Amino acid sequence: MPTDSQRLIVRPHAPRRTALVATFTVLGTLLGLALAFEAGRLRAGYSVVSAELERRELKGELAELRGELSASRAKQAAAEMARRVDKESYTQVEKSLADLESRLAEQSQELAFYRGIVNPTDGIAGLRIQRLQVLPGVAPHRFRVRIVLIQAARQDATTTATADLSIDGERGGRAVNLPLAEIGTAPKPLTFSFRYFQEIETEIQLPADFVPERVQVEVRPAKATAPLRETYPWKVEST
Repeated sequence: MPTDSQRLIVRPHAPRRTALVATFTVLGTLLGLALAFEAGRLRAGYSVVSAELERRELKGELAELRGELSASRAKQAAAEMARRVDKESYTQVEKSLADLESRLAEQSQELAFYRGIVNPTDGIAGLRIQRLQVLPGVAPHRFRVRIVLIQAARQDATTTATADLSIDGERGGRAVNLPLAEIGTAPKPLTFSFRYFQEIETEIQLPADFVPERVQVEVRPAKATAPLRETYPWKVEST
């Protein structure tokens, strides 16, 4: 018969149950901690649901602000485009107006020119010098002299005449007159025939040390004894 010190104690061995118990214990502990954390946040005024709702609300407001910003940029671009179009249109209108005024001025000059032919202001009929222009030439000290002649008061006959010119000025401190025969590229009197008006042009080359002051023009009609003479100040016009 065994003694007390020799008594055998048999304990059941169940490792799976032990593992399950340990797992549930850990899960329970974590759940308890989570609940305690959430309870603490609730006591502090924090709510997951409220935070999610607020996040969604802020997201909606952000999307709305982005939409407003995009619309504002589109309006700004449209306004800038409209401003450019208005500026271009205004510039075009100004240019068209300037062109129209220029054409009207030219037509007024032409009308005055033809009126001078048909009905001269001084009432004197016959041949006259209407205009003289000095224009720049293609080289230094070279010029084009343009003379416009008219025959006023409805002349039916053709007029034949010659035109000659000379330039008064200063050269070497002295007054000098240079005739067309010396300065003209075609040094001959200009011969022409016309009924109402005639535009003639000749080219001259002045000496480099000559300072022009006046242009003397002489027109000699073939059927008149007295020539027509006019003096014009030297003034070079732009082309």
